[in-house]
Amino acid sequence: MKNKLIFCLVLLSLNAIAFANANQEDQNFSVYIDYEYGDLNYIKEQITNVNYVRYKNEADVYILFTKQNTGSNGKKITVDFTGENIFSGIDESLSFILENGDTDEVERRKSVQIIKLGLIRYFSRTDMAEKLTITFPTEKIKEVIEDRWNNWVFNISLNGFLNGQESSYYQNFWGRISANRVTKDLKVNLRLNGNKSKNKFKWDDDVYVSSSNSKSFNAYLIKSWTDHLSYGLWTYAYTSSYSNVAISVGLYPGLEYNIFPYSESNRKRFCFQYQLNPNYVDYTELTIYEKSSEKLLKHSFRTEIDYIQSWGSMSISLVASQYLIIDNIILENLEKNKLTLYGEISWRIFKGLSLDLWGNASRVHDQLSLAAGDVTTEELLLMQKELQTQYTYYTSIGLSYSFGSIYNNIVNPRFGD
Repeated sequence: MKNKLIFCLVLLSLNAIAFANANQEDQNFSVYIDYEYGDLNYIKEQITNVNYVRYKNEADVYILFTKQNTGSNGKKITVDFTGENIFSGIDESLSFILENGDTDEVERRKSVQIIKLGLIRYFSRTDMAEKLTITFPTEKIKEVIEDRWNNWVFNISLNGFLNGQESSYYQNFWGRISANRVTKDLKVNLRLNGNKSKNKFKWDDDVYVSSSNSKSFNAYLIKSWTDHLSYGLWTYAYTSSYSNVAISVGLYPGLEYNIFPYSESNRKRFCFQYQLNPNYVDYTELTIYEKSSEKLLKHSFRTEIDYIQSWGSMSISLVASQYLIIDNIILENLEKNKLTLYGEISWRIFKGLSLDLWGNASRVHDQLSLAAGDVTTEELLLMQKELQTQYTYYTSIGLSYSFGSIYNNIVNPRFGD
C-alpha cells in the first residue's frame, strides 16, 4: 500500500513540476546519480533542470539506486537522496517495484518519476519553488486486489546451445522448474535443475569425446523470528557425473542472525549463519577412500558483510565447513574441512579514481567423492572429472581514472553511445 501511495504521488509530480521548460538560470544545483545499469541518458533527457556531474563529491544531491529481489521474481528499487553542501542534512529515501516481466522502458520511466519526486524537496528550497504547482488526481485509489495465487510464483526455463567447426563441436542443454512464495514472515522455494553437455574434438585420426550431466532438487523454508533473527529448513537431492555422485540426499536446519535490522538490508548487512547437515551419498565409482557409499554429518558457519555507501560498496564473506561423523564414526581430528574467503570491493578513492577488487580463495580438505584410479589425459584436458586439490583461488583487480569537465548534461546518441 505504501508503494502504491508513493506511485500516486509520483504521478502527481509529473504535472506538478515544469522540468522540461526551465531556463538555464534555474539550474542552480548539481546532481550525481549512482545507478548501475540504469539508463542515465534517458534520465538526463527527461530531467533538464539540474547540472549532472561526473564526480559525487561535486554534487549537491547524491542519488543512490539499490536493488533487492521480491517474492514474485521482481525487483524492489530503493532510491536514497543525500543532500550535500547547500542541502546538507536534507535526505530522502523512496522506492518502487518492478514486476516480473517489466521491460527496460518501464524501469527507466519509473526511475525518472521517482527522481522527480525526490528532487521536489530540494527544488522547494531554491528559486524554482515559486514555479512548482501541485495537481491532485480526481480518481480514487483502487482497493488492493486479492491475489488468487496466494504469493506463489512459478517459473519454467529450458536453454541450450550448439557451437562447432570442422574438427570440434560443443553442446550444452539445461533447464529449471521452480516455485517460490515470499511473504514478510515466510520464504518457500523449490527448484528442479538439469544439465547435460557433450564435447567432441578431432585431431588427426584421434577423436576425443567428453560428456557430463547433473540433476538436482533443492527446497527450503525460511521463517522470520525477529527483525534480527530467522531460521530455516533445507533439503536437497542431486547427482553429478563430474563429482562422482550417483545420488546424494540431505535435510538440515539453519539459523541466521543479522546485527542490523533486516529492514536496512538494501544498504548494509552483517549476518552470522549456522547449519547442521546430515546426508547420505552413493558414489558412481569407488572413491579414493575405498567407499561406495557414506552417511555423513557436516556443520558449517558463514559470516557475511554487505555495505553500500556513497564511496562505493563492499561485500565480504567467510564460510567454514567441517565433517563431524563419517559412516557412524565420530571424527576426532576433524581434518575433513573446507574454508572459503570471498571479497568484493568497489571504492571511489577520490574524484575520478576508482578501484575494483574481487577474489576468492579456498582451502580444500573435504573431497570425499573423488573417484579412485588414475585420471587420463583426455579426462584432464576436457575437465570430465573432479581433480584432487588442496586449494583454489581466483582474483581480479581494476583501476580506472577519469578527468576533465565535471559536467555531463549533454546527450548525443549519434552512431550509438
